[in-house]
Parts: sequence; C-alpha cells; structure tokens
Amino acid sequence: MRNVNKIWFTLGKFLLMLVPAVSVFSAYAASEYETIDWKIPVSKFADFGMDYKKVAQITNEGLMVLVANPQDFIFWNARDKKLQDFKNKKVDYVVTVIDASADEIREMVWNLEEQGDFSPLLNDTKNIRTDGNVRIGSYEQEIKVPIIKIVSDFIVQFNKYDNGDIGMVLIDEGDIESFYHYWEFFPLGDNKTLTVLSGWQDTDSASFMLKVLLSAEPALGKVFPILTMYERLRQFRDEVARRHPERSPKANETQYDIRTATGYISDNKALDLQELKKLTLLGNVQFYQTARSVSHGGAVNQISQVSALEYIPLPKSTIQPLLSDFSSLVEYNELTYGWFDPQETGEDWAFLELAVRIGPFHLPVDIYLIQEEVDDNRMRFYTADHSYMYPLMGHIEYVELPDDEGTIVSVNFGGVVGPEASFLFKMARYLPFHNVLIAAAYATVTADSMEGWVVERVAKDKMQSDERVVSNR
Repeated sequence: MRNVNKIWFTLGKFLLMLVPAVSVFSAYAASEYETIDWKIPVSKFADFGMDYKKVAQITNEGLMVLVANPQDFIFWNARDKKLQDFKNKKVDYVVTVIDASADEIREMVWNLEEQGDFSPLLNDTKNIRTDGNVRIGSYEQEIKVPIIKIVSDFIVQFNKYDNGDIGMVLIDEGDIESFYHYWEFFPLGDNKTLTVLSGWQDTDSASFMLKVLLSAEPALGKVFPILTMYERLRQFRDEVARRHPERSPKANETQYDIRTATGYISDNKALDLQELKKLTLLGNVQFYQTARSVSHGGAVNQISQVSALEYIPLPKSTIQPLLSDFSSLVEYNELTYGWFDPQETGEDWAFLELAVRIGPFHLPVDIYLIQEEVDDNRMRFYTADHSYMYPLMGHIEYVELPDDEGTIVSVNFGGVVGPEASFLFKMARYLPFHNVLIAAAYATVTADSMEGWVVERVAKDKMQSDERVVSNR
C-alpha cells in the first residue's frame, strides 16, 4: 500500500510540473505569431461610390457577387513573410442583406471561435490572442471531394478599423501563400444591414492536393474562390435567421413548375438600371437566387439559380441575334463543344454538348434543351427528360438601357444532376457547393468571355459588310 501511495504521490508531482509547462508552451505558441501592418490592396466596396440602398434593392433577397476587372497589386505573402507583386488578379465582392444590426454582425465576424458552429467548411476555430483591435486566430478548413478530403490549418489576423470595417489576413500556415477577407457594413435601418465580404486568394500557390482539384477543370479554378466566399457570407445570413426567426422573411412555400421557376431581372420592380450598369462596368455581376421548390417529372427539387450579367455597349437589336442562338456558345464558352438545333436533331429539343475536363480527360455532359420565346426581351429553356442535368431551366434576358447606352445581358442557369447522367457525372453531387457549383461555373465562364466575343464579332461583321459594299461598287 505504501508503494502504491508513493507512485500516486510521484505521479501527482509530475502532473503539477506538467501543467505549468503546458501553459508556458501554449503562451509561447500564442506569442510566436507576430502581427503585421497591412491594408486592403484594392478598392473597398465603399470606394465605388454606389448607393448602398439601391444596391440592397438589386440583391432582391439573394446574394450578389461582383467579380472585379483584373488588376495588379502588392500584397503580403504569409509563407515568405514579405510583400509580393501580383499581376492581373480578380478580387470578388459578395453582397447580401442580413437581418441584424451592423454591431451584431461585426461581433459575429470578430469572434472567430464561434464560427465553427455555423460554417461547415471550418473546424477548430480559435481566438488565440487579442491585443486591442488586433486578434490572432486559427482554424482548420476541410474540403471533401470524392475519395479524398483536403484539410488545411490557417493562422489569421483580424483587424478592427475605426470606420467599423473588419479585415482578415493570412499570416501563417495555410495551403496557399496569400489571402485576405474584408468586411463592410452599411446599416439600412433597425436590424437590417447590407453586408459586403470582399477578398482574394492566391490559388496559384495552392498546395499539391488543392492545386490538383483546381487545375483538373479550369472553370472550377475560376469559380472556387467565389463559392468559398459565397458560402461564408450565406452561412452568416442563415445563422442570423436561426438566432432571430422572428425577423426573417417568411419562407417561400410556392411550388413552381419548370416554366415559372426561373427568375428574371425585370421581375425586380425596385431595380435601378443605372446603379446596375455601374456594377457591371466594375466587372462581372452574378446573382445567386434563393432556392425555389420545382415540381417536374414526378419529383420535387430545391433548385438554386445563378444569373451572370454582362454589360455590352451595343443596342439589343445588334447583339440579340448573336446570343439567342446557342451556337455562339461554342465559340466563347470553354465548357461548350457543340450545339445542334431541332432541325438537326429531328426532335422538338436541341442538343447542347458540354464537357468537363478532368486532367487530360473530357467528361461529357449531355444537355437536351427545349427553347421557348417568352417575349421580345426574354428566351427561356429547360431540359428534356433524358438530360444529364434534370430538371434544368434557365433563360437569356436583354435589358435595354435608356438613351441607347447599351444592353445588359443576363444568362441564367439552375438545375440538379439527373437520374440518366453518367456514373462519373453523378459524383458531382459529392463536390463542395454541389447545389450551385455547375450553374455557377457555367455562368462564370459565359460572362467571362461574352462581352469581348460579341464586340469583336460585331466589329468583324461590320468590316466584312463594308468590304462587300466596296467590292460591289
């Protein structure tokens, strides 16, 4: 018995010695991350001079994304611990209205530790150290894809600014070398705030596994940074709705059919066209609409639609013949490989031949479309029953600006993977953001090249027409 007591006494002394040692180690770990003096490398959303109340109306209860025009800037490299030149990079701005005061949302952003409870991509979120308006935190990001799981640890620094904004920058670890987030808050009234999350990440410096994922299909590499920010802001909005259900708008319980489900820009009666034009001049604009319940083919699906908007400085009468015919997609959309209209298929549907690149392989995505002209400004389409995406619906819409200032073109997609899709394509259901991934990717690459192709094509057609006139004289 005496020996047993001696063992416990010795073990107790060891544990008493271990506790301060662990405390010292933890204190050292917390202090080894040095804060940095940094600032956002590009314009804030507030710098654009937009009327934020009109912008709130433009979002129309959904989320809006502005993919800004490419620019050069200098920013912090967390791995090399120095500033680095970055060329021709696109910064994303994600915008939505959240039913909470600006102060409440600020506290949610500032308290990283709680974000793991409502952000599905984040685990082990911690507030490591706080010195006034500077906080060091850590989190683990987990991206699940078929067969593999990509897990990365990040050490970040938060800064509170005098104007109420909050910035977050990578200072250590991570599977990329450089990124930042910047939060802005524009009060709209009691418990309602236009919230903007802008940011950028250096996907060129991604770790091997993440680079494999992003480079397997270039379109995925383009849309992945957008969707990570979209998901983050959406989760903040949804968490506020869970905390304050009395403030949230009533859920839309309408069950739509495949013709009525699609949402048009012109449906938004509060839309300010001049404010929307300002946004489109800054870059590509995308709308992520609230999911709608769609009944089709004996099943009901929740479908989220994505609209990509592009301003084209030409009249509708000039560009409409080029864009309403899907054959043009083959020329400027990198995911489109063929278009066969009903005259060629001999059916009431057309065949849109898509393919997703997985490394050196092309994975076919067969879409069979039925097109219907709604009116002079809108053409809608939806899938026949044997498409890989089923049901799928969308539209092309033309919004003419007053005084012949040009046309805003909206290309909309939304759908789910259908039962007749190939086995490999069905694996898309297990990818991150699967509910909007395919629509967002297709909308992004469409808007990315549409304006340049249209303007060049119109100039080319005019030149050829002028040459014919000269030759006939």
